Amino acid sequence: MTRSRAGASRARAAIAIGLFNVAALAGSAMLAPRLGATAGTVMLEHVELSAPILPRVSVLYPAEGANFPSTAPARADLAHAAALTFDFLLPACAATHASIIVPGPSDPPTTAAQNAANFEAIASCAYQDFVSKPYWIPALVDQIDICGAELGSSWHLPSEDEVNSFSAADEQVLASALSTPNATSLFGNFYFSLHVWVRGTNGSLRRGDLTPGATARVTDLPVDAGSSTHYESDLSLRCIRRTTVTP
Repeated sequence: MTRSRAGASRARAAIAIGLFNVAALAGSAMLAPRLGATAGTVMLEHVELSAPILPRVSVLYPAEGANFPSTAPARADLAHAAALTFDFLLPACAATHASIIVPGPSDPPTTAAQNAANFEAIASCAYQDFVSKPYWIPALVDQIDICGAELGSSWHLPSEDEVNSFSAADEQVLASALSTPNATSLFGNFYFSLHVWVRGTNGSLRRGDLTPGATARVTDLPVDAGSSTHYESDLSLRCIRRTTVTP
């Protein structure tokens, strides 16, 4: 199937929290607006976190290690060929997995339990239909702007400061909208983990934990960020977008 690099952003089913309406299914979660001021002008900042971009390991594995691309354009092409966005997976999986609930425009929003079941079904679909596991190659995450390429230029890998700025209320919102607390197995929790790739304050790749109540929000990555071999973990490649508007 052919997908444009930024095409996923067009069909995003976002959940907006706080002053916004709640949509049917979470492809991303928007936190309550943050109030600020610039040069005496009151501003509102919207912060949105995406569902994971999952990799097709059938694409990554043959290109890792000694076969890892030697140029930046070739590495970008590899990342794009492997990337599966939520907005691609939702309709593709709903067409072949009848348990996935996609409400129509006049239908009520899905419940937290239904969202969790959907996530779990999409995780199964990603594995079974697209040979996907959440095993990105660290060097690709480090060197290629996968978020910008797949979701649009306004999205980027969460920074250490951004992860550390989340409040306890923010953590609960993200966990409810983007993970699977009601899932009946660990499958969905693994693919839709709240453990995330993070850009550290020193520019290095680090590991973030968005789980409510986590004591250590950002820690060192257990592997070399320059590794050209896939990293077997539950780290989700989630992206963040910050938009400032004048109320």
